[in-house]
Amino acid sequence: MPTVQEAIKRLRGNKRQHVAVAIWCEDDVLERAESRGIKCDRKEAAEIIDEIDRKQDCELGITWVTIDCFLDEFRDARQE
Repeated sequence: MPTVQEAIKRLRGNKRQHVAVAIWCEDDVLERAESRGIKCDRKEAAEIIDEIDRKQDCELGITWVTIDCFLDEFRDARQE
C-alpha cells in the first residue's frame, strides 16, 4: 500500500488527466473497529489496510462493508 507521499508523487505525473480517488486510511479502520467493539491498534489497522489494498475487488471498490469484512477476519483470527 503506498503512503500518502508516494501516492502524491505518482499523481503528479498525471497532471493532465482527471482522476477519481477514494482514500481509506488507518484512522477509518480504527474508528470502525471501535464502533464495532473490536480491539485494534494502529499497526494492526495498517496491516488491515494493506491487506484490503492487495485483495480489493476492482469492480466493487472499497466500502464500509469491505472494512467490516476484514475486521471480522482479523477478530476471528485473533480468537483462534
